[in-house]
Amino acid sequence: MSYIRIVEFADRPATPSGEWYAPDGRTGSVRIDRGDAALAPAQMDAGRPTTTWTGVRVYRGGTERKGSIVYMLKYPVPLDYLYEFDAWFQYEHMPMLFEEPAWYGCELFRALGASSYTFAALQYVEPHALKSDARNRSVDTPWWHRLCKHEWFDKQFIRTLMKPL
Repeated sequence: MSYIRIVEFADRPATPSGEWYAPDGRTGSVRIDRGDAALAPAQMDAGRPTTTWTGVRVYRGGTERKGSIVYMLKYPVPLDYLYEFDAWFQYEHMPMLFEEPAWYGCELFRALGASSYTFAALQYVEPHALKSDARNRSVDTPWWHRLCKHEWFDKQFIRTLMKPL
């Protein structure tokens, strides 16, 4: 298994060590900790954390290539829709996005423990991929429109564009 912890900080570390990102258009930073076993409690010696989210990887698609940005999304999926959302994401949405050559890869994680956000995704892309035909098609399908009728879908997603520190 692959575990992840996403820690958002109010400031930026003086000397970042590990996987750190700068959110586009705002102050602060994001540290990502990974492990093949459940992660030990986070060491918060790098600054003032504002949020922490922990999960286990349920999907990995595309290539190992990293883009110049990471598009992080957090999804507040209710329990009644976990399987439908997961199926839509893995079997329709991501294959359509991967039609864009600059949409390199994606990891989807399911929350461990209580969280407002049931899933988090890290998508590895180039900036122009976010405005591509593949992206536009991926959010204009009958399945997407059916899910979009729910208040929790799309409008309540948290979206963060990030660049490596």
